[in-house]
Amino acid sequence: MMETDRLKLRPFTSNDAMAVLAYGSQTTVARAANFTSLRTLRDARSFLAALQRLGMLAIVEKETDKLVGNIGAFPFLSPTGSPVKAGLEVGYALNQDFWGRGYMTEALRALCQELAVQNVQFVRARVYANNQASIRVLEKAGFHRQKERQILDVFKPDQQVLELLYVKMLT
Repeated sequence: MMETDRLKLRPFTSNDAMAVLAYGSQTTVARAANFTSLRTLRDARSFLAALQRLGMLAIVEKETDKLVGNIGAFPFLSPTGSPVKAGLEVGYALNQDFWGRGYMTEALRALCQELAVQNVQFVRARVYANNQASIRVLEKAGFHRQKERQILDVFKPDQQVLELLYVKMLT
C-alpha cells in the first residue's frame, strides 16, 4: 500500500465491487479511461477481477475512506510485438464526483515514485487528444508528449480519434 497526504493506494478486494460500479458506470469516466461503462453489479465484479489481474490499485480518499478510482502500471508491447522490459504503461480512472481536486495527479506522482524505486526506467500513458483533464494530470506529474497517431475510436469504430503518447523517465 502507498499513501499520500490525502490518499491511500491499495490492492482491490472483493468488497470493492459497489464502489467500482459507482465510478465505472459513469459514462464520462469510462469513455475517458477507454472502457465500456458498467451497468450491473455483475459487470462491476468482472471489471474488478480484471483490475486485480492487472495489479491495479484502488484510490481511496483518506478523509472519508471512500474508494474513488483506480490507478496502476502494466507491461506493454513494442511495435514489433515483444514486451518492453524497461518500461510500463500507466492507466487510471477517477469518479467524476472527485474531479478537479488534484487526486489523480497526487496518485500518479506516488505511483511513479514507487516504480522508480523498483528500477522501472520509464512509464508511458496514452490519452485521447480531447481529454484535456487527463493531459493536464500527465503534464503536472512530469510526463512529456512524445507522439500522436490516429486510431480507430473504440466506441465509434467507423471513426478515428487522435491519441497522444506521453512518457516520463524515472531513472
